[in-house]
Amino acid sequence: MVNAQGLEPLFSINLPSYSELIKEFYVKMLVNFDGELELKVNNKNFDLSIDLLASILEILYDGTRAWNQRGWPVSENFNREECVRLLFGENAQVVQKMYSRNLSLHYRFLHRVVATHILPKAGGFDKVTHMIAFTMFHIITGRKICVPQLIMKHMLAIHDRENARLAYIN
Repeated sequence: MVNAQGLEPLFSINLPSYSELIKEFYVKMLVNFDGELELKVNNKNFDLSIDLLASILEILYDGTRAWNQRGWPVSENFNREECVRLLFGENAQVVQKMYSRNLSLHYRFLHRVVATHILPKAGGFDKVTHMIAFTMFHIITGRKICVPQLIMKHMLAIHDRENARLAYIN
């Protein structure tokens, strides 16, 4: 599933993590007019665009581009009822809270992959957020999704919150 999306390089990165540098990255991070990330170091601006992030991670940056931090993302060819039924079974309801313990074993593994590498979050991994479900749905069905855009939006969302756990720190 992950290979079909061209995401294998994202999961095969085996480099050391420098948490102090990542913290500094978040401190220096700004959002430019285009909604992309900008860093200011020694009075010089550096842009981090979606295509540059894709190039750094060696993954594609095409496919669905949707984001919603609080609810279901809206996108063409996406139906949240279909998503919930695919992930949790025919009797699942959209209004129910979604938990990874209710996923099949294969989908639980995929949830863990998405929740640690693409959209990392603080706390446990039992809750399945709308964005994680949306991402899993696209990976399972083979529909292209722009993972660099998800990572960028997730970084921006974390940057805007107080006391948020910094994503991609380990």
